[in-house]
Amino acid sequence: MEWDSYKLDKEGLVYKFCSEGHRGKIAKVIRFQEFSDLGRNAFNLAFGDLDEARDKIDDKVISNNGDQLKIIHTVAQAIIDFFSSRPRAFVLIWGSSHSRTRLYQMRIARFWAEVSKQFEILGEFENEWLPFQKGVNYKRFLIYKK
Repeated sequence: MEWDSYKLDKEGLVYKFCSEGHRGKIAKVIRFQEFSDLGRNAFNLAFGDLDEARDKIDDKVISNNGDQLKIIHTVAQAIIDFFSSRPRAFVLIWGSSHSRTRLYQMRIARFWAEVSKQFEILGEFENEWLPFQKGVNYKRFLIYKK
């Protein structure tokens, strides 16, 4: 998938990049963390601004830097790269708020034709994992390579 995205710096399971927009440069972090609740080879995707003082991800801040689509594309590139070295992994994604989860859902739906060629995506709806469908409000998403 060829999309306009930021250059990623990778160190292990951590990807960093810099958002550049009308609010300046903002350091962003994507971290794949092992997630034992779903069994072996499952990872949670954590994403947000880098809180350099605490060396943590702030997933609640709203940057409003005017580059949302480019950021989403960059996260997608990190997911693709992650699966290139772990093709049998499962990645769990959900937002820090209902509105962020909804944003992820809208972006998946928007690029579904491209995404679905490489990945299976399940959505959690009423405590059940179902194949992704546009128009259903999911609690979280599980992605794995076809």
